[in-house]
Amino acid sequence: MSKLRKHFTMRNLLFYLLFAAMFLFIRSSVFASYMVPTGSMNPTILEGDFFFANKLAYRLKVPFTNRSIVRWASPERGDIVVLESPAKGATTLTKRVIGLAGDVVEIRNKKLYINGSEVETRLVERKVGLSFFEEHLQDAFYTIQHRSARSFLDEMHRMVVPAGHVFVMGDNRDNSSDSRVWGCVPVDNVDGEFFLRWFSIDPESYRPRLDRIRLL
Repeated sequence: MSKLRKHFTMRNLLFYLLFAAMFLFIRSSVFASYMVPTGSMNPTILEGDFFFANKLAYRLKVPFTNRSIVRWASPERGDIVVLESPAKGATTLTKRVIGLAGDVVEIRNKKLYINGSEVETRLVERKVGLSFFEEHLQDAFYTIQHRSARSFLDEMHRMVVPAGHVFVMGDNRDNSSDSRVWGCVPVDNVDGEFFLRWFSIDPESYRPRLDRIRLL
């Protein structure tokens, strides 16, 4: 009887170990859930939003590393991506891809220029201290916000995106640490693409915001 119990205990242990390994593989290389704690992507992503990232959007990677097994696509302008910051003390961030390798990115008086052309924007709404614009970048349409007050992020000298890198920004243009601060991001640091906001909770009232659940 003790041998039988030991046999089943070992089988259970192997099952749980296999399950844990599969879960960690999926979490690292296939898809994962994230919660957004900051406002750098407002108004597209709010504090308290939960979303899934598709880690197979661009490649299959070696679990727990940034090394690619096979790559079938690259980030495009307008994609919302999960990435590992290249800054010291790297953390996982959510930003929008603005510039690709070879692009010349520049900011003048809050206006974004790519390869010498101003990126198209349309005023949507004004609130006290804030202005909201619809920005059109390649095939993507999305909303960004600016403070009325001046910011050191209002200007950026011409930057050429190096090969194997992308230039990223937050949609909250005056309150985002991004490529304007720490430079371009290696493509291998991009861990996946945002595709579904599956839950949202107001961080002040702790009430769910079910109206925010949708694909992007």
